Amino acid sequence: MELVEREPALQTLRACLQTAATRGNVVLIAGEAGIGKTSVLRALTAAHDAVWWGACDALQTPHPLAPLLDIARDRRPRFAAHLSGPRSALFEAVLDELRMAAGAVLVVIEDAHWADDATLDLLKFLGRRIERTHALLAVSFRDDEVSASHPLRRVLGELPAAAVTRVELERLSPQAVETLARRARRSATGVFDATRGNPFFVVEVLREGGTVVPRSVQDLVLARFARLPLPAQELVRLAAVVPARIERWVADELLAPPPATVDACIDIGLLVADGTTLAFRHELARVAVEASLSPPLAQAVHARVLATLIASGREIAPARLVHHAAHAHDVAAVSRYAPLAAEQARNRGAHREAAAQWARALRDGAPADEAQRQQWLEAYALECQLTDQLVEAIEARRALDASYARSGQTVQQAHNLSRMALVQVLALRNAQADADSRRAIELLDRLPPSQERAYAYWVQAQLRMLNRDCAESVEWARRSLALAQELGTAETHAAALGTLGTALLFIDYDDGCRYLQQTLQLALAEQLHWVAANAYSNLGSGSGELWRLAEAEQWLREAIRFSTQHEIDFYLHYATAWLALVELYTGRWDEAAAHAADALGDAMSATTSRVMALVALGRLRLRRGDPGAEAVLDEALRLAEATGTLQRIAPVRAARAEAAIARGDVVGADAEAAAALPLAQRHGHSWFIGELAMWRWRAGGIEHAPEGCAEPFAHEMAGRWREAAAAWEGIGARYEQARALADGDSAAQRQALEIFDALGARPAVEQLRRRLRAAGVRGVPRGARATTRENPYGLTRREVEVLRLLCTGLRNAEIARRLSRSVRTVDHHVAALIAKLGVATRVEAIQRAQRSGLVEPTAEE
Repeated sequence: MELVEREPALQTLRACLQTAATRGNVVLIAGEAGIGKTSVLRALTAAHDAVWWGACDALQTPHPLAPLLDIARDRRPRFAAHLSGPRSALFEAVLDELRMAAGAVLVVIEDAHWADDATLDLLKFLGRRIERTHALLAVSFRDDEVSASHPLRRVLGELPAAAVTRVELERLSPQAVETLARRARRSATGVFDATRGNPFFVVEVLREGGTVVPRSVQDLVLARFARLPLPAQELVRLAAVVPARIERWVADELLAPPPATVDACIDIGLLVADGTTLAFRHELARVAVEASLSPPLAQAVHARVLATLIASGREIAPARLVHHAAHAHDVAAVSRYAPLAAEQARNRGAHREAAAQWARALRDGAPADEAQRQQWLEAYALECQLTDQLVEAIEARRALDASYARSGQTVQQAHNLSRMALVQVLALRNAQADADSRRAIELLDRLPPSQERAYAYWVQAQLRMLNRDCAESVEWARRSLALAQELGTAETHAAALGTLGTALLFIDYDDGCRYLQQTLQLALAEQLHWVAANAYSNLGSGSGELWRLAEAEQWLREAIRFSTQHEIDFYLHYATAWLALVELYTGRWDEAAAHAADALGDAMSATTSRVMALVALGRLRLRRGDPGAEAVLDEALRLAEATGTLQRIAPVRAARAEAAIARGDVVGADAEAAAALPLAQRHGHSWFIGELAMWRWRAGGIEHAPEGCAEPFAHEMAGRWREAAAAWEGIGARYEQARALADGDSAAQRQALEIFDALGARPAVEQLRRRLRAAGVRGVPRGARATTRENPYGLTRREVEVLRLLCTGLRNAEIARRLSRSVRTVDHHVAALIAKLGVATRVEAIQRAQRSGLVEPTAEE
């Protein structure tokens, strides 16, 4: 049947394809199962020759880079020569081929909601560079299966908004269903009510005919299946246990169906055929038949398929063999093929799939002996750590610890404990990390010097640095360096040098910078990318913690650039969170909001990146007077307290003390600051001591600055507001400068009012204006800054801009493209303006904006 109500989508796709001839771009085609994503893409390809088409597998654990394998098989591109080589070379080869294309190439990645990690990395790699190619990268996915935490969602959020177009396919209207019914010469009665306009279901119902409309796709498919002769039913059952498509040679080997049997399956509308394969017309139909099979029957069919694939002598993907082995409950086959599938996934960078295969081997397989079980556990732990499955990684390492202890493998046990300590840190379990690290050192110190001991010393140095026990960290780092140099362990040497430099930042800043720059030179020369990314990130975040804001921004942007280039997401997210904090302190609040939203969108789990992004967002909302600050800071405290470390607890407690002061709760403010001040004093951290003491002083909890305060805070507490304001101005901290000026004379307070007003710090403006009037100061400005005077809801300039675009009917994705911002950032702005306007939906926000005069009541700008 011809497509209906899809012409606007096709026009958008054709325009994107035309643009690709000169500048590559990405189009995302989203919609529920059966909405017609494939049909629309097929219609787009009808008049275009240069098409690369690949689909993601619906296997329990997907085959790595399945779309590229499809493209290589069908089109024989030049990059196929790199499929068995390093992933970086393969990705570059794909990119080069798209750059050198004479005309626009349509690259379709279908069903990306099933994509493996390597395919997701390919999408991110190509998407970030797409504008330098002659390609339209068309990615289809089921948006109702892509939750906020789905790996695909994170990838989509990192694509450059200016290069991305979104096409969201909607269900058909009743009028469209009637049109299709007329074309099919069928009655439309009851069809829309039964199908709710899902195109696949509509077409299948009309194809079925009859007087009774089925109530579900499964009812329809199974009714059709039941009308087939028995040999044809057997062929359909066989095809149902093979996701995507089944090769004709497999069907011939198992059933040898005559042409009439195959034709019966095609004529009834269940299967389609090409020269070499059979497949269901839609995945929904395959799932319906597969789900109808009894467990014993399904097990038997999977076992027959597995035996045929193994006996064929052909090159079969291990992930496919594991899929059938698991469903056949074949322990020996799982034990043989799951490790192979895991290694293949790891080599292609599909770490989530590698972890799943190792989990299956450990759960459903049977290792030959304890040594093999240890190998499987070690591999599983590494893959879980890489994919943020930290609880599973720790459990695997605990199992390894018990195994090594039973077998008396002391060196291996200690090294595993050191590695477990690092996972504990990532899981914000710093106390347990310290216990594991010290136990490792205790075991290794009884034995001759080894690389494992050098590594264990570095881990302890890292833990002490993270806890800001900087003198101890320096000592452990130097011990690790000496042993690593003696034994020639380059990676541990570079890592220890970086930890030494980071610890020294808080003792002698210039000395620490020199060591970290040496670390960068060594890491870049040895291509130790994670060490280099860590050094960039520590230079940036350490400088920010010490209020060296200019240096912090420089290094954080380098960290983001390098981590993006080398796809090291952990340091990318951490640097982005810290950049949001630096932008908050330097008064670029729109940018801070955008980066905090980006960091929170990426760091969905409990990580250090999330803690710092929450601090940035909480303080920003607090200072702007936006709703939701306290909820954000509650989550931040819960995560920070779990770490027990100064560098997480102090910023959160300081922000919460500021929030308590803002709501007039001086008792609460003093309690928040007092909860962390002794910890800061034990570590001698002057900046944390200073801020926490300053909030206690403002709450009336102390009268004088304690020893060890950073100078600007000490000036504030001593009443030296001029010196404090000058110090904050030199640092570049505008809000803090205004806070100090607000403690001064009327002229200084007027200056503070101007700074607060320019920043959009509405609560501070209102409080200071009340103080000035209460003191009898004349001529105090009455209104808020211009952007606030134009709207009574305190929307920022960017929020007003987003609101105006909302009123033109644009979706968030289209607004993001118009403003050259990520979709996640626009989502944040929309949520903020809805809260400020006191409404529940975007429609209500538009109505209120038009009624209040914030925007003109027109459909177009």
